[in-house]
Amino acid sequence: MRRWLAFLAAVFIAMPSIAVAAAAVTPPPGAPVTISACRGGVTSIELTEIASYDVTLHNGSAKSVDEVKLSARYGRHEKRATFDVKIALAPGADLNQHVRRNVAGGLFSNWSDQNDCFVDYVHFTDGTSWGAPSR
Repeated sequence: MRRWLAFLAAVFIAMPSIAVAAAAVTPPPGAPVTISACRGGVTSIELTEIASYDVTLHNGSAKSVDEVKLSARYGRHEKRATFDVKIALAPGADLNQHVRRNVAGGLFSNWSDQNDCFVDYVHFTDGTSWGAPSR
């Protein structure tokens, strides 16, 4: 019985430190890489939809970046085109990047200078990463 009580006491003593450790791994609120411009859209060509965007990225972090995952909403904002961009982006630098891919889900024809584009994931050259909260 004493061993059981000692075990329970140890668990209750350790619980506050476990909660503090869990709070320390919360991801940062803002994206380390931001999008300052996103021009383009989705066009339909012979029943194929092509998402094509010119995106300007800015690395606001103190680390070099080697991969960014982006997404852009289209089709009355119900769908997302996703892009995996392998780049070399130094701290504080800007980069203009053209992204393009086939998407599915209907006939769309939309081209705009201002789109809903998002940074979903950033991978740094030191092996660490950042992920956006779910939308």
